[in-house]
Amino acid sequence: MKNSLAASREVSSFIAGLLIGLSMVVLVFAMTVANPGHWQALWVFAAPVILALGVTLQVLGNAKPRRRRTTQPESGALPIRFMELNHE
Repeated sequence: MKNSLAASREVSSFIAGLLIGLSMVVLVFAMTVANPGHWQALWVFAAPVILALGVTLQVLGNAKPRRRRTTQPESGALPIRFMELNHE
């Protein structure tokens, strides 16, 4: 079974693809309307917004997760100490 992070990445990628495709369909639909009017302008301006949402979701969904910073040293690493100077 896959972990939830991998599944959410696949789902976000799928939704992003749907939004990008929907933006193209909306733009084509708006351009083929026989009677230009206020609704046509709304569709034309909504298509880039939908495209931007889809691209943003795709970028955020495929971004590598950042590593958490820990205050404890990694296993096998020695803690940092000051070196003693013996020059007698």
